[in-house]
Amino acid sequence: MTSDPDDQDRSDDEISDEEIIEWAKPPDEFRLSWTEAVLRDALRYSGRLDEHPYEVFLQGSYANHTNITESSDVDLVVMLTLPFEENVAALDPNGLKNFVDRYEDTWYGWEEFREDVLASLRESYFVAEGNKCVDIRDWDSLVRVPADIVPTIEYRLYSAFPTPQHEVYEEGVFFRDRLGHPIVNFPKQHLRNGEAKDRRTGRHFKAIVRVAKNAKRRAVARKLLDPETAPSYFIECLFYTVPDADYRAPLPEAFRNAVRRLDECRRDDPNGFAAMTCQNGLVALFGDGPDQWTVAAAGTFLDALLALLPRGR
Repeated sequence: MTSDPDDQDRSDDEISDEEIIEWAKPPDEFRLSWTEAVLRDALRYSGRLDEHPYEVFLQGSYANHTNITESSDVDLVVMLTLPFEENVAALDPNGLKNFVDRYEDTWYGWEEFREDVLASLRESYFVAEGNKCVDIRDWDSLVRVPADIVPTIEYRLYSAFPTPQHEVYEEGVFFRDRLGHPIVNFPKQHLRNGEAKDRRTGRHFKAIVRVAKNAKRRAVARKLLDPETAPSYFIECLFYTVPDADYRAPLPEAFRNAVRRLDECRRDDPNGFAAMTCQNGLVALFGDGPDQWTVAAAGTFLDALLALLPRGR
């Protein structure tokens, strides 16, 4: 008796325990220090930003140790720290007065800082502008530096300003995409929360995120998923919502636990699923903003993962 070819194809698609263990391993991270050094040297060489306080730091999958391949770019943020963008909606009248008394308006902001950053980079590299970030290439060889560089300005989400000397806020980043849409994110909180969850789960959380990203590749290769449906950032945020206890198991079991827990959540509590927040704990995961996901896209991604799980396990 011969086997059904369709059954054989589906069997080949399934993710084995051995693949999960292999996919969980982090790749080499040499690019982290090298690309950051390239950016810092270019900005210092120019001198255009000497009069402005700024900070350079990593964000994204490399910074969070959830990257799965060396072909991924390193995400680097150049953030102007003063002046800043702010949200003071939560301040009471006294707090708002303290804010106004302490800080003055200035002509220099994100647009001017971005132009200075790009001009600084152009003194050493060819600069290509994208929707949200820029990348740079060496003038001589036109070899691309494997980094996405995002010029931003500090963003402060205020919760209190009780005295002129004491302010309480969450620090984020603010920038605009090519169409002018404002984007606010909180990469430092994302990094901090992810590291804390990884410790609580016996270092399984980030490993399982890497597995999920590799599983996405399998799903795309098998025509189960469009590659644009599930960006890396959203995958990490989605798996962050899985309870810690589901990760405290051998890696293959932990991955299956996480996928099935997410599936149960969207089916049994669709309102709770739709109300999930990003890993930073401050921004809604789903919505119509330029840096948010849709519930439908997340559901399509989960369906693809479920199709790759071994049957009966």
